[in-house]
Amino acid sequence: MNIDLQRRYDSPEDFFALGGSVVMKLSTDAAITVCEWAAKRGLVIARIEGGIWHFPGFEARIDCIWDGEEPPVDICVAEQNNTVAAAFIRSESQAHDVFVVTAPKVTGW
Repeated sequence: MNIDLQRRYDSPEDFFALGGSVVMKLSTDAAITVCEWAAKRGLVIARIEGGIWHFPGFEARIDCIWDGEEPPVDICVAEQNNTVAAAFIRSESQAHDVFVVTAPKVTGW
């Protein structure tokens, strides 16, 4: 199953099942949940890019970019980082409704 680049995904499970890092457009709730679950799956959130969804299509916004920790990191650092990533999405959710999450393994790219 391939990632549909013209779709906004509402399921955090799809992100993990399809390997959605860097390319998958996620709804606000799905992106927050991905951040909350990522460390348990050995991932650290390295970047969040927010934007506005136009059916279909993603309008990336340069005013909605967050950079997190770069791997390798230990799991405790990843958990703290990913909590901050989720908070960033919450803080941007009034103006932005879709997010691209970059989540490499904690051990490295």
